[in-house]
Amino acid sequence: MPVLTPAAKTELEWLKKNPEFRERPATLEEFLGKDYLDISDSVRPSIVKVLREIMGSEVTPDRPTLVEEAIFTGGIGIGKTTVASIVLLYLVHWVLCLKDPQGFFNLMAGSRIAFMMMSTKASQAREVLFGDVKARVSLSPWFKNHPIDTSRKNQIRFDGDIWIVPGDSQETTFEGYNILGGVIDEADSHKITEHKDYAEVGFRTIQNRISSRFGNRGFLIIIGQMKSASGFAARKFKEYNERDDAYAARLSIWESLGTDHYRDKKTGKVTYFYYDIARRKIVDDDLLQFMDLKSMETMKIPDLYRKAFTNDPEEALKDLAGIPPMVSNPFILLTDRITEAQNLWENSFQGPGEKYSPISPEGKMHRRLRARDTLPRVAHVDIATSGEYGNSLGLAMGHISRMVEIEGELKPFITIDMLFRLKAVPGSEVMISDIRQFIYGLEEERGYRITTVTYDGHQSTESLQQLRKRGYNAFQVSVDKEKLPYHELKDAIYEHRIEVPRYPVRLRPADTKLVDIVFKELSELKDMGRKIDHPPAGSKDVADAMAAVVSTLMISKASRRAVSTRTMNDFVQDWVPSSRERVITGVNVPSRTKQQGSQHPAYRG
Repeated sequence: MPVLTPAAKTELEWLKKNPEFRERPATLEEFLGKDYLDISDSVRPSIVKVLREIMGSEVTPDRPTLVEEAIFTGGIGIGKTTVASIVLLYLVHWVLCLKDPQGFFNLMAGSRIAFMMMSTKASQAREVLFGDVKARVSLSPWFKNHPIDTSRKNQIRFDGDIWIVPGDSQETTFEGYNILGGVIDEADSHKITEHKDYAEVGFRTIQNRISSRFGNRGFLIIIGQMKSASGFAARKFKEYNERDDAYAARLSIWESLGTDHYRDKKTGKVTYFYYDIARRKIVDDDLLQFMDLKSMETMKIPDLYRKAFTNDPEEALKDLAGIPPMVSNPFILLTDRITEAQNLWENSFQGPGEKYSPISPEGKMHRRLRARDTLPRVAHVDIATSGEYGNSLGLAMGHISRMVEIEGELKPFITIDMLFRLKAVPGSEVMISDIRQFIYGLEEERGYRITTVTYDGHQSTESLQQLRKRGYNAFQVSVDKEKLPYHELKDAIYEHRIEVPRYPVRLRPADTKLVDIVFKELSELKDMGRKIDHPPAGSKDVADAMAAVVSTLMISKASRRAVSTRTMNDFVQDWVPSSRERVITGVNVPSRTKQQGSQHPAYRG
């Protein structure tokens, strides 16, 4: 009788405890080793660490992975395809070790167990990830003992109806398959329209097919570079970081390659520089000793990449560090300046420990929203049609509060007094007349001296006529036809000469989380060449209104003149324009009597 080795005894004991298996599945280290994939020497330690977090170090008999879902993202060349191909093949290996895979998962005999690879196009899936998987199968000592159907060039079919299938994000791709494992490749490169995110739809389709057939024993991994901080990959990365049954990893190229890759052969040292992520600039070496880097959002980067971060920091962050911009082709790169503009507003209008927005998420005015001076205000109303969610409105009011010197030139410092966002209930519309009453109330109830009101071109003719009758300087301003308003807003933000309130809102009525719509809209703006636009699933109603107000103020000589004759201490509650004020504004403004401003819902309570 032959004597069993310790390893053979261990495996035999494992099989006795788990009779559903014909052989014990390999551990991760074994699977990478010479008896299986034979790639141990070529897989980076950083990649092994990621695989260990997903698959574990030991074999589990009830499911092939430790987690149900994962995302692996980061810079270019970090090994995303390597991770996906190894995990996918391990799933197949684990299933092929079963005596009766269909019976183990309570499927009918003859049912196909599929492993799907979804990319932007079926051809892309076949050429990249599927090609990598197919090459590993053909070179693997273990898989050579598990024959495949060689007549199939675009699929891998093992005995026992175990299939590996590449495809695209069309929902019909997944019909008829019992999907146990899946890969979403090129996560942020899938088509997005106003009403459909193809990556999200494909993900949900695969996810539903896994859970409906296999419960929590399947596995789905997302790979690809984050192309925007608001895209599909970024949303999943944030979600998985908060879930115990999911895993999220992001590596920079230098984290993936490891420290030794950058070590000087002569000195044995690695030289670094520090990069300020928020301000998008390299920290001056001479200033390092005076700075508290732990309190800053900085990144320690090998000196090899200094030139890339100097020449094109946004691309370097995305491609090398795996940190995406808010959107592709971002209009505002220095998003920290938006936050600084909001901090300026809080320093001007809020006392110690105070936190408030002029307009609440429910659309109510804060009691502190009152005029503190008689400086002329400009308001802009932007009405947009947004398909699925009905029409929407953005309203901004602002003024020039002082003149500041920027590189030897006097420029207006602009204060945005308030912002208002209104989303119509699906199936209804924003009432245009209500918006006029809202504007009247800002004067009559809150004491603001509004001299100019502008509208975009949508449904504005009647409102402009009514406003002119009441003595307002009213005209159209379109930020969709001209890019100048947005460039003037951007200049004001970059030059620290605008203050803007934070404005938390619910993006949709059923949402429970509040989102700062000011930061979201401004940071997601995209330069599309002919116009400044928002992502397909985004908005820019509030941003449009702000840009129009800034643009109107920049050309308003009356507003600039008024700054020289008014101070912030010139407080007034009930303003009635005098003849002198009519001269200052350059507009013939008649005295206005209270009408229905106080009846608008925003003023109640």
